[in-house]
Amino acid sequence: RDTNFTEMMDYFCAFSTVLFSLLAFCLRVVGTDNARTVVVSSLCAVFFSHHIYHMAFVHFDYGYNMKVNVVVGAVNGLCWLAWAYIHYGDGPHVKKGVGAVLVLTGSVLLELLDFPPLMWTIDSHALWHLATAPLPLLWYQFAAGDCLKIAREGEFGIKKIA
Repeated sequence: RDTNFTEMMDYFCAFSTVLFSLLAFCLRVVGTDNARTVVVSSLCAVFFSHHIYHMAFVHFDYGYNMKVNVVVGAVNGLCWLAWAYIHYGDGPHVKKGVGAVLVLTGSVLLELLDFPPLMWTIDSHALWHLATAPLPLLWYQFAAGDCLKIAREGEFGIKKIA
C-alpha cells in the first residue's frame, strides 16, 4: 500500500513527466541557447514548484492534480501534433512521434474512466500501464530521429554533420 510520501512522489513524478515533455516541446521550438530558453524554463520551473507546493502543503487534492495533469497533457499533445503537421515531411521519425502522442492520448481514457477490475484481476489502471509501456521506445525513436535531422541540417546554429 501507498504511504503519504510514496503517493506524493507518484503524483509529483507523473506531473514532472507531463510538464517537462511540454518544456521539451517549447525548447524544440525556441532553441536552447537564447534568452527565450531561460524564460520558458523558468516559467515551467515556477509552475512545477507552485503545483508541488500547493499539493504538498496547502491541500493534497487528487481531483485538482488530475485536472492539472490532463490540461497540461492536452496542451502538450496538441502542440506536438501541430508541430508534427508542420514537420511531417522531415522523415519517418515524425510518424513515430505522432503514434506515441495518439497512443498516450487514447490510453489516458483508461486512467480517466477508472472502471472496476475485469474478472477481478485487471482494472483500468493496469491496462493504462500496459498501454503506455511501449511509449518510451517509440518516443525515443522520434527524439533520436529529430536530433539527427537537426544535426544534419545545422538547425539552431549546430554544426552540420555529413
